[in-house]
Amino acid sequence: MNWLLTSLCLVGFVLLLVTLRMEQNRERQWKLIAFTTIFAMPLIFLAGVINFDLNKMKQVTFCDNCHTMNPYVMSLTVDDDEPLASVHFRNNYIPQETACYSCHTSYSMFGGFEAKVRGLRHVWVYYTNPDKQDIALYKPYDNNDCLHCHGPSQRFKTNKKHRREINFIERVDSGQLSCLASGCHDLVHLFETEEEQIDEDW
Repeated sequence: MNWLLTSLCLVGFVLLLVTLRMEQNRERQWKLIAFTTIFAMPLIFLAGVINFDLNKMKQVTFCDNCHTMNPYVMSLTVDDDEPLASVHFRNNYIPQETACYSCHTSYSMFGGFEAKVRGLRHVWVYYTNPDKQDIALYKPYDNNDCLHCHGPSQRFKTNKKHRREINFIERVDSGQLSCLASGCHDLVHLFETEEEQIDEDW
């Protein structure tokens, strides 16, 4: 936030300096100062605050502020070698501070913006839906979000399980076969209640 205040002060100082050095009448100078003070500076400040807040939305701590998301955040630290979220988080395959954002953001041009809009939609649905249904993906998980990191990986391409089927890599690349298909990586989040149930079954 310090960089924002510094930038605002610098912009204001430069505009004021330019205004005072202009070879125009005093009335136009004061109009420019008034415009800068009433319109330009608040807009710059608002843009900075929005940018700061949008960056804050990338943090796991932001997701954890919503009690509906608590089980998902807690599942990041489940000590199990199968759930994708836990494996990626505990082994530092993704940045731990932005773990949710890293896996739930499309890496297309407007992916970050779309992820934040989806998050706002979750909030809207939660408060306007009397059934309070569980938060769910609005469309099937896109393989490209996995392939962004795993696609170029030699380990991914040469994995024995990935080589058992003909055209496996091509089918995954095209989206014909989902990374989250049954028998592949279908366990993404393992919640504590499910973990306790597994223990009881054994």
